[in-house]
Amino acid sequence: MAGQIVLISGTSGSGKTTTCATLAKRADDCCLQFGMDLTVGTLIPGQYTLFGDKKEEGYQPTKYGPACMTALSAMHAMIAAASRTGQNMVVDHLMFVDPPVLQDCIWRMQDVPVLFVNLRPSFEILEKRITERNIELPEQMVEALGGPDGVKQLGEQLAAVRPWFYEHAYANEIYDLEIDSSALSPDEVCEMIEERIAKGPGKAFEQLRRKYPKPFA
Repeated sequence: MAGQIVLISGTSGSGKTTTCATLAKRADDCCLQFGMDLTVGTLIPGQYTLFGDKKEEGYQPTKYGPACMTALSAMHAMIAAASRTGQNMVVDHLMFVDPPVLQDCIWRMQDVPVLFVNLRPSFEILEKRITERNIELPEQMVEALGGPDGVKQLGEQLAAVRPWFYEHAYANEIYDLEIDSSALSPDEVCEMIEERIAKGPGKAFEQLRRKYPKPFA
């Protein structure tokens, strides 16, 4: 039997990373964590990130180059492969429609069970959380960004594009469960997800595949 994937989408500050960690800890069975934060933060080489020499080919907050999209496609395929072995997964993600991250994900996970969850606090709450939050990055990413000054520049750039991020992160309207995480604790959010899991398989990816054609051969 394929392992259950719980894919939690939302912009930075929505609580998805904390929710993923809490959900994995609460699970009765072994549940692996994977996703966007790990891929961009540690797996994509630093030269392909925001201040790297090959940033145009890789990851920038509002633009994903071919190397970034290839890495995300590989991430989606790895998650699906883990599920096929029977491994349960909890995944943090940022499911943009443009760039077409969502379209790639729904088709690479076509044959495995996915519960698609969206965390969407109000923009005002999101602004407050981001403003008060310290950016913590893996050591190799700090080095790739050129040290603390580079991390500061990253924070400034993310703040400048926050309205764009909010609009694009929530462009999709089809989910198995959507939660306003503005005033909920991580455990309260997880309780809602667990209740939805108990009701049966997710259907959102199936609906999305009817909406979006397969983007690859």
